[in-house]
Amino acid sequence: MSVADLDQSLAAAGELLRSAGRTDLADRAQAARVRAARPNTVVCIVGEFKQGKSSLLNALIGQELCPVDDDIATATLTLVRHGEQADAVVRYAGDDEPKAERIAVDEVTTYVTEHGSTSDRRIERVDVLVPSPLLADGLALVDSPGMGGLGAGHASATLSFLPFADGLVFVSDATSELTAPELDFLAIARERCPDVVIALTKTDIAPEWRRILELDRAHLDRRDLDIPIVPVSSALRQAAFTARDRELNERSGIPELIQVLAKRVIGPAKANAATRAAGETAAMIRSTESVLRAELEALTDPAAAERLREQADAATQRLETLRGGSARWQTVLGDRITDLSSEVTHRLRGRVRETTRVIEEQIETLKTAEQWDGLAATLQSDVADTVTEAFVSIETGRGSIRAELAELLAADDVIGPSESRQFDVLDTASMWRARDIDPSESSGGRAFRTGITGLRGAQGGVLMLGVSSQFLPQAAALFIASNPVLLGAGALFGGFQLMDDRKRKLQQRRQGARTQLRTFTDEVQFEVMNEITQFLRSVQRELRDEFIALIGDLQTSWTAAAQQAQQTLAAGEQAATERAAAIRAMLERGDTLAAGLDELAGSAA
Repeated sequence: MSVADLDQSLAAAGELLRSAGRTDLADRAQAARVRAARPNTVVCIVGEFKQGKSSLLNALIGQELCPVDDDIATATLTLVRHGEQADAVVRYAGDDEPKAERIAVDEVTTYVTEHGSTSDRRIERVDVLVPSPLLADGLALVDSPGMGGLGAGHASATLSFLPFADGLVFVSDATSELTAPELDFLAIARERCPDVVIALTKTDIAPEWRRILELDRAHLDRRDLDIPIVPVSSALRQAAFTARDRELNERSGIPELIQVLAKRVIGPAKANAATRAAGETAAMIRSTESVLRAELEALTDPAAAERLREQADAATQRLETLRGGSARWQTVLGDRITDLSSEVTHRLRGRVRETTRVIEEQIETLKTAEQWDGLAATLQSDVADTVTEAFVSIETGRGSIRAELAELLAADDVIGPSESRQFDVLDTASMWRARDIDPSESSGGRAFRTGITGLRGAQGGVLMLGVSSQFLPQAAALFIASNPVLLGAGALFGGFQLMDDRKRKLQQRRQGARTQLRTFTDEVQFEVMNEITQFLRSVQRELRDEFIALIGDLQTSWTAAAQQAQQTLAAGEQAATERAAAIRAMLERGDTLAAGLDELAGSAA
């Protein structure tokens, strides 16, 4: 499918709808045209600390934006997208309304590092607009905090977000081969996000990078992971820009990485957007044509004019009834939302209860810090998966409800393909309480609390793309449990063998671990249930408003057709003849455009 062909067809469709008197649908066609040209495409850049994530992002956009010093690390999520003028906004978490503060772009580094702003408010993320050719087509890059161990809460949060992302760039430097935890992460990531790319960074300082590349490929082959690896050097890219050296730029590997992203991520996103835009616009044309045909019949048959008026009056009355809160479709909508809420919350409670039971059983066997590390990682992963599944189920249910309502209203010809919802993500770091579970104030207890504080200071819970309504107008709040269950809590078990009363201490610590577990899962359930309630309310409101708007469109169509026919007939035979000719031309043009859009949608799918 040619992008130019689609754009021309969508522009022509807008003109046709406007000439038919449907300026509202013409505006929607224009909006679909914009979305097709610049679909929102989100690519997350993730990896362990000090692997070169921020340097890679800077190299991709061709600007020094994110901090890259060896002695500092990114601690706040940074969302970078295109803007004609550079701009940056810091978004703070708050109990009430989130706060936002506009800053200079050259101040971004101050706010996204581990020490960050001196403000006592917690930073959720920093949104940055930069003029960049790479981002101009709608691509948004997310520079996430280093995961600090791929068994930690950050990794669970990242994996949970992946079903809602368009692509993932996994960063691993060329000084060492992929580790077992990295391969485990990639295996899960590949299942949840089909478009995963590995950037092998720092090739300029790793003389053995080709050997590392072959080792990494062998590791992936043994895991049956079809993931491309692109060797890159951010330093060479920067040097190429400074020297304006095209050959050096090619040697940096960044152009190849951009090509891979274009083929595997940006291209499919544009194809999906094109399919939606073509399908929606073709449906608008057919809806308008059905009314134009009724008007044409009235113009060519005087008796039909009266029938059209009667039909328009009857349709308007019926549609007005459908707009009311007692309409059947509104009742069905409420019932289905209630059913979906019950189903999702019941499943979530059951899974959290089962996870709690299994973890409690395993706590009884804990003796070492290493065992607790593994158990905490399992807990994080299970809870994150459970929460993600809940919101995916809501999105699936939303589509089913929408289809049922469309069938009830017999309005499939004016409802375009359902658009995917985009999600915000809520941090859950505050749900993990650093209570002292060892009353003796042992070194293990101190290490536990110190570790919790450090975890929170280093972005406790990845806010994977909490995008604002400015970026995604239909964004809805999604809770992804980052679950910062402290891996370092193994210190609770670390020194027990040195104590005389080690059995009593061990039992106390196990009880403390159970208390922490239940507190955490209880608070997760409380927060998630609240988010589910709010999310379902937004789904219900959006579906209600969408169908009420649809009904309003139909009312407008019928009323306008009847009025136009009456006015034309009153103006005389010549006017009626000219109007009939104009309608036939619009119908012919509409048939051609709708068929072409159907073909374009099919070729893009």
